[in-house]
Amino acid sequence: METGIGIIGCGYWGPHFIRLVKENNLSRLVKVCDSDKSRVKKCRKLFPGVEFTSSLEDIILNPAVEAVIISTPVKTHYELAKKSLSAGKHVLCEKPMTRTSREANELIALSRKNKKVLMPGHVFEFNSVVQYMRRLIASKKIGQVIYINMFRTGLGPVRNDVNVVYDLASHDISILNLLLGRLPITISAIGKSFVNSHHEDVAIVNFEFPGNVIASLTVSWMDPIKQRLIKVVGTKKMLLFDDVSNEKLKVVNTGKTYQSLKGDFGSFQLSTKDGDILIPNIKYPEPLKLEYEHFLDCIRKGSTPVSDAQSGLRVVRVLEAVCDSIKRNGKKISLK
Repeated sequence: METGIGIIGCGYWGPHFIRLVKENNLSRLVKVCDSDKSRVKKCRKLFPGVEFTSSLEDIILNPAVEAVIISTPVKTHYELAKKSLSAGKHVLCEKPMTRTSREANELIALSRKNKKVLMPGHVFEFNSVVQYMRRLIASKKIGQVIYINMFRTGLGPVRNDVNVVYDLASHDISILNLLLGRLPITISAIGKSFVNSHHEDVAIVNFEFPGNVIASLTVSWMDPIKQRLIKVVGTKKMLLFDDVSNEKLKVVNTGKTYQSLKGDFGSFQLSTKDGDILIPNIKYPEPLKLEYEHFLDCIRKGSTPVSDAQSGLRVVRVLEAVCDSIKRNGKKISLK
């Protein structure tokens, strides 16, 4: 039995979802909604035969639409998801799920009341490399995690609706929460606006996690070098995930010895030894495809997504704390 799908928004992610819905024999694309005529024109060329509309009612009030994919600016997520859930539709909403935790809690309550799947689009939780890293960390094969460094930078595109934190950091926050299995205890951040005076386009965030783990994240629309880098340093091994490289993950054995304090000052130094580097052979299916297939599976089985609405709420809570710290000039914010 095919699931009828309606898509709202055909900007960046919309065309990808159109393709995935059309390719999947367990779903049927009913309609795509977007008010931007230029975007619709481009999508019509890419997907001849797809029916487009500029009216939300053609999606939300359409009995043939059982589930809605929301791929629109963040500021519209709450209202669109609320209308869709109220109309009895399952919802897959692009990240971040909402702008505020209050909005997220309202959507969670509504999805439970109407017994509908509400799933945030945390695509990296379906990334095979991230999942491989999660298993290594959970099994203690890299020892105790000491710290994590993350970089998500490049030259734009500069957004007008949200700052760089809501645009880029959402990915890494969801990854951090997944890898460590818990929320940070405290957060501090600084951010600056260089292009858009209303929104920060560069931010540096520091996290403290339970278990004496620290993490840092740099997000920027101003960096000429595109980086999608995560480094996890443990007591036994280091994990280096470079998402723009062909060799996406490197596992580095680490070791260190201390020379005894004898003779001159220079004889006391930390001596590091180079460890073996393993490049695991990891199959890399398209994460967005896995995310969409999981969404369909949860609808059919009535099950809770692995990346569920509570996961979406946790990410939004961290985003709020980051922005609060930026507004308060780097003040450390506690998550309770």
